[in-house]
Amino acid sequence: MTQVDLADWRARRRRRFAPDKWGVLVCRAVWEESADMRTFLLTPKDGSRIEHDPGQFMTFRIDTPDGWIERCYTIASSAARDGGIEISVKRQVGLGSGALHKTLIAGAEIEAFGPSGRFGPANLPGANYALIAAGSGITPMLSILRTAADRGIDLDAVLVQVVPTSADLIAEAEITNLSRRMPRLTHLPILTRSPGNGRPDSDLLARAIPDLVDRTVLCCGPQPFMEMVRSAALEVGVPAERYGEESFDFSSPIADSTAGADTLIRTVTFARSGQTFECAETSTILEAVKAAGLPLPSSCARGICGTCKTFKHTGEVTMAHDGGIRQREIDRGFILPCVSRPLTDITLDC
Repeated sequence: MTQVDLADWRARRRRRFAPDKWGVLVCRAVWEESADMRTFLLTPKDGSRIEHDPGQFMTFRIDTPDGWIERCYTIASSAARDGGIEISVKRQVGLGSGALHKTLIAGAEIEAFGPSGRFGPANLPGANYALIAAGSGITPMLSILRTAADRGIDLDAVLVQVVPTSADLIAEAEITNLSRRMPRLTHLPILTRSPGNGRPDSDLLARAIPDLVDRTVLCCGPQPFMEMVRSAALEVGVPAERYGEESFDFSSPIADSTAGADTLIRTVTFARSGQTFECAETSTILEAVKAAGLPLPSSCARGICGTCKTFKHTGEVTMAHDGGIRQREIDRGFILPCVSRPLTDITLDC
């Protein structure tokens, strides 16, 4: 590398990957974690650094046989290392993960947005933790543990990892090594298909972590699993402010979108295209967009990822998000249509 190249690399290296714009990442390496889970090492094409908190995620724009879609994947790598990120993706029924497993090879490029999200110790600080994960929900927990080890933090944590068989345990050897670096880390794998085992329940969780009430609980996994963990945590007395969860369930969320005789119907206008459609006050704007057959990028549909973030020119909405939009963006006029319901006629910058 010449002095000119080195100076250029250093200049680019100092820049931060913009978390509020789509950018390009390059896949540098791919490796297998298990029979159906693969890890991808991604770095910014422009040489910038990716700053993130452990537990955050990024949104990816994926080319599939049915067209472009956006999907969210949690960052699994340490937040202390900002040269790139790792995501560990389990191949599941659906377009996103299958397309990544097939097309995201070394040298391939992919568009990404973020990092985003408020899951993890940065937003739920505590003296000690219960990290409870099922399946691919282990990925944010790995980021938390890897970050603590890289920063020399002797983290007091119990990691409960729920998988069908021992072959599905991700990073088992690494977690053993991390426990040597952090003596107060306890790893409790639960194999649901082993003799005498089954789906974990609140009783098993209480026995596995007898001091659960004294810990900050972070949970990630399928929705029914998280509901069980949430109930168990609240039942033993974990206060709501010490419980956090993260999941990306792309099934259609249950919503009260029934329009009764007295329901007010509002008009939504796309300023750029000039298209208009109706939206009941009981429906989210994203539901109405989809019902009208109009395009609007979206992913989580729960106010988490920020993919559908849109500028609102006029009108009023009620919005209950879950971290997918910053207050300064709201103050500027942006909304998340997936969790926004119209109170008046509105105009969006689409």
